[in-house]
Amino acid sequence: MKRLAKWVVGPAQINESYIAHAMLRPRQGLMLDVGAHFGSHLAPFADDGWSVHAFEPDPGNRAELSAAFGRYPNVTIVPKGVSDRPGEVPLFASEESTGISSFTPFTEGHEAIATVEVLTLRDYLAETRITRVDFLKIDVEGFERNVLNGYDWAVKPDVIVLEFEDSKTVPLGYSWTDLAGELVSRGYQVLVSEWFPVEHYAGDHKWRRFAPYPTKLEHPDAWGNLIAAASLEEITAAARRALARMRLRRGLGRLVPSSVSERRRKPAA
Repeated sequence: MKRLAKWVVGPAQINESYIAHAMLRPRQGLMLDVGAHFGSHLAPFADDGWSVHAFEPDPGNRAELSAAFGRYPNVTIVPKGVSDRPGEVPLFASEESTGISSFTPFTEGHEAIATVEVLTLRDYLAETRITRVDFLKIDVEGFERNVLNGYDWAVKPDVIVLEFEDSKTVPLGYSWTDLAGELVSRGYQVLVSEWFPVEHYAGDHKWRRFAPYPTKLEHPDAWGNLIAAASLEEITAAARRALARMRLRRGLGRLVPSSVSERRRKPAA
């Protein structure tokens, strides 16, 4: 009953990929999940029969991802990272959270664990002969702009969700507004899903608000996701429905326990 309520009512926390899922139903399209972690973002798409290509270079995370989705015939797990040029790069991980593996260390606990192969989505689309992408999700702990720069924009996704957090990206030379500006320059309208500043990466995170771009963050250290599509009205309507469903789910209390692991708890290793 709990599983049924979870899928019927929705997650107990805001999940931007679920908003994209609501926008794109009932089609069975193609999703690129860059930084798939354990697969919480791709789950509703995989269950709906979408073709999902999940990129996860961290071997520990990929083992969990494979355990959950490796038997799905419609899910392709790619054991590589994604950037703006192909090659090999060091991968850093932290015992604080399995969700913050990155190509650069941004916490004191990060340590190099492997050298991994990276590719560009431009090359991947050409090699796999993918000519349509319905949903592109990017969560790569600071390298979101690199992923965008390596994309083939002749295959323009209908919806994009990507994470932003200036504490990770400003040292790499760009800010969250640079990401939003890139999406706008590609013809998208953008809804900002802002979260309160991270206290601990292994902890529960608190969502703050939705706001159409351009906007200013309520807090300079905020993080969140950008949701991009052709129509801001469509994104906003789906976001409002998600917010109503979240409140309903929380209202069920003990009947359907909260499970922020679906997106916002980046689990401790």
